[in-house]
Amino acid sequence: MFVSSLLLGGLFYHHPLVAVPLIALVALLYWLVKHNYKFWEIDGVPYPKPSLLTGNLGPSLALKKHISELASDWYNAYPDKPFVGYFKIFTPAIMVKDPVLVKNILSRDFDCFANNDFLLDVRQDPLLSHDPFLVTGERWKRSRSLLTPSFTGAKIKQLFPVMESVADAFVTFIGRHVAQELEAKEIAARFTTQNVVACTFSIDGDCFGEQESEFRRMGRRVFETSPMATVKTMMAVFLPTVAKYIPVPFLLKDVDEWIRSLVANLIIQRSASEKTVQEDLLQSFLKNREKSNATQTEITAHALTIFLEGFETSSVVLGFTLYRLAKSPEVQQNLYNEVKKRIDANGGQLDFDALQQLEYLDWVMLETLRMHPPAATMHKVCTKKYIMRKGFRDEQGHDMSIYVREGTPILIPVLAIHMDPKYYPEPHQFDPERFSPARKVTHEGATFLPFGEGPRMCLGMRFAQAQVKLAMVKLILNYRVTVGPNDKPFAIDSRSFVYQARDGLRIVFERR
Repeated sequence: MFVSSLLLGGLFYHHPLVAVPLIALVALLYWLVKHNYKFWEIDGVPYPKPSLLTGNLGPSLALKKHISELASDWYNAYPDKPFVGYFKIFTPAIMVKDPVLVKNILSRDFDCFANNDFLLDVRQDPLLSHDPFLVTGERWKRSRSLLTPSFTGAKIKQLFPVMESVADAFVTFIGRHVAQELEAKEIAARFTTQNVVACTFSIDGDCFGEQESEFRRMGRRVFETSPMATVKTMMAVFLPTVAKYIPVPFLLKDVDEWIRSLVANLIIQRSASEKTVQEDLLQSFLKNREKSNATQTEITAHALTIFLEGFETSSVVLGFTLYRLAKSPEVQQNLYNEVKKRIDANGGQLDFDALQQLEYLDWVMLETLRMHPPAATMHKVCTKKYIMRKGFRDEQGHDMSIYVREGTPILIPVLAIHMDPKYYPEPHQFDPERFSPARKVTHEGATFLPFGEGPRMCLGMRFAQAQVKLAMVKLILNYRVTVGPNDKPFAIDSRSFVYQARDGLRIVFERR
């Protein structure tokens, strides 16, 4: 401040005609920002104190805290409030805490919050602009309609033999690394990548070899960005109106060219072949091509969507499930007992129907998703003016319902809701039986959101659950898992938009 004062003083002394307007402009901007930060105070909405240049997002912008941790701080600071205001840089935004309001936003009043708060330029990212998570309006409806047939229960059941073959190869891979310390998410990503590639393209992804495969390398490349793309990604989440003016794509050029070449070559091969083609997910797109009038760009884009969303988030869930079982030997033994009993009763065979009947396995996965949801926050935007539900009152008895303006960002703190003891007693305890019929408590509204809710609920939910559960069954039948010698409490990776451990999760497999 002292140096700034000297500089302004020198400027005023030597160039008064320049200094006066400049100082006036700075003063005006300062006043506008400070006045803007009174937005929620004027509306009578509680809010954490913002910083001058970053609003309430400073710790996340500085990569000191994951956005889910920041949201949890606000959530816990206002325990009895249904919603809290905050500032997304300079933009007034709302974090919705009350489960009924959350359910209304995601389901009942979906038409007022139809879009996710993420701007994508179709010209700069022609493939990502068909991802139903990222797009809006009619483009979202079309993308969802084209992808939906690929994720029905019948389709997943049809793919089950392929998935089981991959899971068996995964067991063999782990067998080569028994008694070695492994990173849970990395080995999980090998399995999910191999499985998604097999189910989508009928290709051996070579993910269980000693050398990094092309598909694992490209899977990593998708989440790597150029320096400018990194800036744009941050802006897309925290300041979308600025992001659209940064003329760089999110998807790296070599990844774009790779997936286009892969799909184009497969289409040519299948068109020229007289052999019966495997009914994989790509073939489903091709069979429906005439009916849907899908372009090759759309087919390529949806293949990319399945590849990305099929391996990354599922690997997070599988990795955390293995880690939680490693730290909970009793839960692990209970799971083994259930799986062994079911397989024995099924003649030693595992099929799709038997997998669905493993109740304790469901509880284990649901509890992992509660404690470690890959999408630990949801980001929506108000698309129509909206009165947020009446009936909430502050300490003075005043009505807390508010008018939400079109364009207002909405944050749903998934992790904070999942860790609220009002809904989940002893939330830091890994307790799968909280999801058992005997103990499960149903709360009004939405209190369990690992896959979202409503029309934008995760399309690949069934596929993700099937591949994670199948991998768990195969592993638990053959191995015990324990924490590695270098295990330590993990921190959430503030550099990642997906909830994951910053320095990995260390585990060791032992043969049964």
